[in-house]
Amino acid sequence: MKEKVKNEKPLYTIESIIDGDEYKKMARYFPQMYWAYVIYGTILNLFFSLLIAVFSESLIFTLIFLVLYQSYIMILYKIRLEHYAEKSFNRMVKKGRIDTEVHSEFYNDFFIRQSETVAYKIKYIDIDRCVETDSSFYLKYGKKNIIIIIQKNECDLELINFIREKFNNLEKHIGDNSNFKGVKKYNNPSFIKNFMIILFALTISSLWGALYSMNLVSEIIPQHGFNFTKNNWVFWCWLPIPILSIILGFKYKSAGFKCTKNVVSGFIIGFLLLIYGSFCLLPTFSQEYDKINDYKDIINAKIPEKGELEIQNWGTYFDEDKTNYTIINAYYDKEDVGDLVSSIKNNNNWILSKEIKSELKTLIPSQLKSDDDAYFSIYNKTANKYNSLPEESGEYEVYAMKYDESDKHLEIHKFNLLYK
Repeated sequence: MKEKVKNEKPLYTIESIIDGDEYKKMARYFPQMYWAYVIYGTILNLFFSLLIAVFSESLIFTLIFLVLYQSYIMILYKIRLEHYAEKSFNRMVKKGRIDTEVHSEFYNDFFIRQSETVAYKIKYIDIDRCVETDSSFYLKYGKKNIIIIIQKNECDLELINFIREKFNNLEKHIGDNSNFKGVKKYNNPSFIKNFMIILFALTISSLWGALYSMNLVSEIIPQHGFNFTKNNWVFWCWLPIPILSIILGFKYKSAGFKCTKNVVSGFIIGFLLLIYGSFCLLPTFSQEYDKINDYKDIINAKIPEKGELEIQNWGTYFDEDKTNYTIINAYYDKEDVGDLVSSIKNNNNWILSKEIKSELKTLIPSQLKSDDDAYFSIYNKTANKYNSLPEESGEYEVYAMKYDESDKHLEIHKFNLLYK
């Protein structure tokens, strides 16, 4: 490198000392630094979410953690970017990966940047971006993915004007004190600051609160199967918190308070609450309970007068030999099922799961199998027989029924069986 310029004398030379404070000031003008931290945090988020998915076995819980932690990461690095940039610089200095003392020589078409460990000869036309602030020039050199800092207090006026002339893409941020603008006078600024911090925490926590509230409501108004989304309207009850965070965030941010986190978190959490709550509008399989009477004679047991009924119509569900598949679920969470249980136990058409003969189990759909305490009844409507195999090959209309006393759930699987 020295041979290439040995006959050429530099126009200007400077000695610079780069410290953490200069590095963190640079970070606010280059968003790629922010996204580098976010990518690192996202990798950690995916790792932690994977662990949670394995141990909790809950997709919803894992998804909520993933979204909340990702929101936290993006907000944290946004408001603490300069702090983390300074920490990264000090860490790199400690490990010897970056030098603090730099010698620079400026020529007509290029400049040389040299430290103890590395030297670059860079043409002015290869600089992708040049930012000028009150204290420094920041030059982005994309080929090496580095940002070069030139401190103005080390330059004379001629060099400053020389640098300005060399870059047509110069971005001037002279007098940029947006991060230090004064707060409008309020009678209680300390209270406002603390209140917005609390509101930010409440906004982040509102998604967890909504989930917890939905679980409480589901205990009062139980939902089953594909109807589990009917209670999602609870998420909308928590929307006032992020909405308030957005409104006050904009208000006090314009007054000079640091409320960006309130606005960002308000939009993210508010959007999630709105989306999760809208699931309650999805169509379900709920039916009028009176339709259970269509199966009353087949059940051959005393069913309660009230309950919740769900009917699902399918083609082929799981087993290929069973078509025109219909699932009828009756739930009796709040009903007295004493007569139902008694009539089932004293009925020869209903037998315990552990007492079912092995050859008869071929008639039970694969998704209907359960523990030994459930009662089963298999009715072949075509042959008008209970709990027996067809005597010859053919297609039969079959009702496989199960009652689980532990969860007060009566289940009927109706299908056409191709028996060979």
